[in-house]
Amino acid sequence: GEDELSLRAAAAAGGDGKGDGGGGSEGSGGGSEGVFSPALPGEAAAAGPPVGLREIYAAHVEVGISRSETEEASGLSAAQRREVEQDLLRTFPEHALFSSHARQGLVPPLRRLLLCLARQVPTVGYCQGINFIAAFLLLHADEGTAFELLVALTSQAALLRGMHTADMPALHAAHAALLSSFEQSMPQLMARLRDDDVPLREASTQWLLCALVDVMPPGAVGRVWDLMFLDGARVLLRSIAAAFRLHEAALLAEHADLADSADGGLKAVLRAATPRLLSRAMSQQELTRICDEAAGSAGLGEVTAATRAAEGGGGERPWWGAPPPPPPPPLY
Repeated sequence: GEDELSLRAAAAAGGDGKGDGGGGSEGSGGGSEGVFSPALPGEAAAAGPPVGLREIYAAHVEVGISRSETEEASGLSAAQRREVEQDLLRTFPEHALFSSHARQGLVPPLRRLLLCLARQVPTVGYCQGINFIAAFLLLHADEGTAFELLVALTSQAALLRGMHTADMPALHAAHAALLSSFEQSMPQLMARLRDDDVPLREASTQWLLCALVDVMPPGAVGRVWDLMFLDGARVLLRSIAAAFRLHEAALLAEHADLADSADGGLKAVLRAATPRLLSRAMSQQELTRICDEAAGSAGLGEVTAATRAAEGGGGERPWWGAPPPPPPPPLY
């Protein structure tokens, strides 16, 4: 709408690409040239400080989230910055848009997203796995929309809130629900995994923290995410269980050696999931019931009246975190 900061398109050449003009993350003093139009329309600018996530993201970039910022000025620890920098080129190393720090690629926008999230939602900060989620969003949306969705995914109780915080309560709940779902829906397979010492709980940590990005094919991830935004984090359980249901017979075959790799070859099962096969398996009502009951028993994605009220913005501060940063000082 007219009240929003205009975002320039990303990932195209000639000045309107996603990585074009990443002044906020590459320069020494911040700045938003080449990423955002720096000013709101007159009426919106006179109305007061920005309140929407797009405006807050633009304000963070305008203040400057750069590698040269001091820890006090940025609100981010040196350790957070170091972890983000280390993971930038590890995210999709074989993807042309994420293989270098070139301004026409998506690494500068990915840096901005991760640092802005760490600053805006300090309870989440930065956790490995968020980089894959942010990168997947950048492949499908402009920076402003990607930031809105990233904050929603990592902060809303029905989605992934608690999955990436320090104590990771949602991750522990998801582990418990996943093991329970497998025990009930595929007891023979679970017995085989135990006999072969295949660490399902440990292997599933990456799947859950990444929300299946870089685990399932992109088309399947898109299908899972569509459903996750509708039905919550329990869709991750349904999709994982459905993928294994499709390959249960092969995994139980006598010649299958599930102990031949660190994760028993489990990731290969998820990589073979196509959107059509996955949708067919997830449509099984009994499997859905088992996964949803396990998720409910573990408290995964639970939305109480209190959390719903908080996420509705009923308090003094919006549910998605800290107030926007102050405007930058004048240049002269």
